[in-house]
Amino acid sequence: MTTVTTIGRITKDLELKTSEKGCTYVNFSLAVNDGFGDNKTVLYFECTVFNADAERLIKAKAQKGSLIQIIGKLGVSTFKRTNGEPGFSLKLTVLAWNYVPVSNGQKEANGGNGAESSNAQAQPPAEHHQAGDYSETTNLDDEPVAA
Repeated sequence: MTTVTTIGRITKDLELKTSEKGCTYVNFSLAVNDGFGDNKTVLYFECTVFNADAERLIKAKAQKGSLIQIIGKLGVSTFKRTNGEPGFSLKLTVLAWNYVPVSNGQKEANGGNGAESSNAQAQPPAEHHQAGDYSETTNLDDEPVAA
């Protein structure tokens, strides 16, 4: 399994859905900045989070513009574009997520948590911290997150 840890912003408001088999889930797109200067681009990941983590995401009032960190299983979906050429999209099945504190005491445009730390670490689903609880944060540049 290939896992990815990334930080980005949710691109649209979330909706909790229930499958025919009774599984709850949320689908969303995550915009992630990549590169800098003239080489700056944005990558988009199509994300799906299931069950209790999906419900916590909704309860935490994550919405369009929320800055979150996710750890997810990477997948690729292929499709044909309208011009007939092949295309692909990056997919992440979310294993864990967490809000990312906003640095310098700035609140997010959507009224986010406004924490004054730039450190965050996604927690496994059973240990997930609710928004605003950063008592066990780690600098992401210090160590890679073990999946």
